[in-house]
Amino acid sequence: MKKYILFFLLALAHTLAVSAQQSTTGEIPPKGIDLIGHVSKNTSDIQAQYLISGVPAYYWRYGCGPTALGMVLGYYDENGFPNIFPGSAATQTPVVQQAISSTEHYNDYSLPLDYYPSLLLDKSEAPAGDEHANNCIADFMETSQSVIGNYYGWSWSSDITSAYTDYLSYATTYQGSAQYHSFSTFSFSSFMSEMDANKPMMALVDTDNDGYTDHFITLIGYKQESGVDYYACYQTWDYTVHYYEYAQIAVGQSWGIYSLYTFDIITSSIDEPEVDLDIYPNPASDILTINSASLIGEDISAKVYNAAGQTMLQSQIQYTGSMQLDVSTLDAGVYMVQIESENNVLNRKFIIE
Repeated sequence: MKKYILFFLLALAHTLAVSAQQSTTGEIPPKGIDLIGHVSKNTSDIQAQYLISGVPAYYWRYGCGPTALGMVLGYYDENGFPNIFPGSAATQTPVVQQAISSTEHYNDYSLPLDYYPSLLLDKSEAPAGDEHANNCIADFMETSQSVIGNYYGWSWSSDITSAYTDYLSYATTYQGSAQYHSFSTFSFSSFMSEMDANKPMMALVDTDNDGYTDHFITLIGYKQESGVDYYACYQTWDYTVHYYEYAQIAVGQSWGIYSLYTFDIITSSIDEPEVDLDIYPNPASDILTINSASLIGEDISAKVYNAAGQTMLQSQIQYTGSMQLDVSTLDAGVYMVQIESENNVLNRKFIIE
């Protein structure tokens, strides 16, 4: 009997640990949560404050995950990377709504509408092929799909990064990378650096302070006031900027953070300027050499991305005619090196043997 009880407790603990990585909220906020957040009473107590300009505010659209990620993509659409969404992304137009979560997504995966604890099967289940082809962020995030245990509007934290890169590959010629960060590994200083660089983020939080995750939000700025650190966010339930304490998820901690997500985006080689740039050897195994007479004297940065859009290597130098990257630690596969100078962004694919 003791062994059975121990096994049950371990299984329960594992189940709770897994469910703690899901968003579980819907279009209506949970009762009793803090929907306002911190409001400054004396601006003289503010030590630092910054908001990224131009991040669009979108309202919950069949899931907080795709809605929050939609705001990140909408920002880039309006700031140097057009046509991520058809038309303007500054507001939540009907076209933007379809890009976040399409009617086909709703019909195939949200219906029949289900709510915890009664999971109902949808078209994500076998047989394969009776559902529509992926055509929106929610599809690539597998939101609401019963086959992976998602109720209506729910998403898994593990699907955020791939949804970002996969949607960009599906809808655009841009390439992106996304990174998952646990709260304990991402300092407030690191967070401020992302905001200062005008790079909106996402976070998985606990809105009702019970110690379990329930909601995805879009992070757009910060505030330091009276010795307390705050993040600024759009929470998908209105169009207002809200501030909450930058703190780890815990029982009693309202809007505590479980995980954070950073995003990068680059242009493809399709529309690149005519700049001489050679990389060799290709395939490579140890050292990758980068040559370009056009970039001599410029400050350049080099980033290497894997096929999933993750940053694997990066370096920054004043270019004198040749640059070498040590790629000996990379696994065999296809990679892309992005060279960013003062005037150009250039991309080249290479292979590691």
